Amino acid sequence: MTKELEASFAVIRAAEEVGATKEPNAALHLQLAKEQTERARKRFADGDKEGAQRLLLRAEADANLAVALARTEQEQKDARGAMDRVNELKSSNK
Repeated sequence: MTKELEASFAVIRAAEEVGATKEPNAALHLQLAKEQTERARKRFADGDKEGAQRLLLRAEADANLAVALARTEQEQKDARGAMDRVNELKSSNK
């Protein structure tokens, strides 16, 4: 069970590192992942290994979704910034 917990924590850390806490949708899934991981830890301590594993799978899925959402939002911001620069260049060349 320790490996599963470590894997869940690793994906949660990855989500935090890519800025999931700054994007509302990503932050929601990151929070869900954290809550599910904590619930899994408690279930494991209570002897419910199967229940804990199911929660960890859900936690990893939510954390992975948080990573994807955060990256997508950042990519969209980068694209908007690039388009703004292109439009500025077009305007200055007229």
